Amino acid sequence: MWQRVYLQRLKRDLDLWIERGWVTAGNAEAILQSASEPATARRMPGVLAILGAVLIGFAVMSFVAANWAEISKLAKLVMIFGAMWAAYVAAFILQKRDHPAFAQAAVLIGLGLFGAGIMLVAQIYHIVTDDPAGVLAWCIAALATAWLLPSRPALALGILLAVVWTWFVAQMGGTASPHWAFWLPWAAAILLSLRLSWAPGLHLSLIAGFIWQAMNAEAIVETYGLAETQLAIVFLMEMLAVWLAAVLLSERGPRFAAIAESYAVALAFVLFWIFQTAPTDNEQASTAIGPTAMALSAALVAGLALLCVAGRKLEARHLAGIGALALLALLFPVLKSGAEETIPWLYAAAFLALAAWLVSYGTGRGSRFAVNFGFVAFAAEVLYLYFETLGDLLDTALFFALGGILLIVGSFVMERMRRRLVKTATDGGQA
Repeated sequence: MWQRVYLQRLKRDLDLWIERGWVTAGNAEAILQSASEPATARRMPGVLAILGAVLIGFAVMSFVAANWAEISKLAKLVMIFGAMWAAYVAAFILQKRDHPAFAQAAVLIGLGLFGAGIMLVAQIYHIVTDDPAGVLAWCIAALATAWLLPSRPALALGILLAVVWTWFVAQMGGTASPHWAFWLPWAAAILLSLRLSWAPGLHLSLIAGFIWQAMNAEAIVETYGLAETQLAIVFLMEMLAVWLAAVLLSERGPRFAAIAESYAVALAFVLFWIFQTAPTDNEQASTAIGPTAMALSAALVAGLALLCVAGRKLEARHLAGIGALALLALLFPVLKSGAEETIPWLYAAAFLALAAWLVSYGTGRGSRFAVNFGFVAFAAEVLYLYFETLGDLLDTALFFALGGILLIVGSFVMERMRRRLVKTATDGGQA
């Protein structure tokens, strides 16, 4: 579907470019024919080559792990590291001969052999084979390769290894402290994604960062004496800061800004939804770090909002929506201690209002994701309230019958509204 829309727009653009003399009719036909070719057909050889490289890497590591005692230690080292450098030489030759996909596959094989070499050295010298230091060395090698060559598959491997490294540290470190060192290779991965202009790399980097926060949330709470709700508020402020930063940078890098904004929007609303359930903390905050972190994160959001105002990046109503998310989150501890019984109704009503505002935000910003997510959030909240409140008040048969009618009618109405607003947002983004 998206390719058809793209081709229709491309044809209109090509007609305009022909009229202005920028493109000849013959070139326009060739461009349109190339764009009409299925993406899978163009990319399949490269995809198969990368998958083959992954399988070869696993095969080599499995071979090393089998502990081939009949081969001498020196022979093992020569075989592994010789094959690794042979893979890099092959990558250089393939790149020179204009076979970039196969060159990247060879790079990936070389990195797989490097990992196998680490396992082999650990095996020879009786080092624990899943030592976090070995995974870190492998991660640094992958990121360095991605920088020097450059190589997108190497970057993807480096991001994956950074997550594996922090997981190993958490499992084997014997400490409950958060693994802050993770953010060093993570920052390098973000910079590499921008340098290579690779959107999937930014996706992977952002997901890796969110995984780290989920893995280390308990450690942060225990180490610094925060209440769980305080950490949730700080995380929400972080998402709002990413959201506003993406808006500020939308003109410099629209594609990357849109990706970051989409993740921030989704996670901000997910975190805000939690507050209506009136979550309770397992332990009370024992230090002032929680309130300080909340204040600093709120100040960051306020500062970015002021920059958006100064640069005229957002309309006042949209800043008010983001401000409402921040303010209601910061007020949660106060309301919880003084009027806890009002929290579910207050935050449910606020969530519905903010979901409706998000649809308006997406329409004004030309963001299909914001429009669609606003509708999804609104519908999910309505369903939650329906099952949470009416289930105990109606007869079972009437409950399901009424629910079915509401779902069918509501889905029909919302789908028509969604299509109209998505079209409006798309047209506004193209204008």
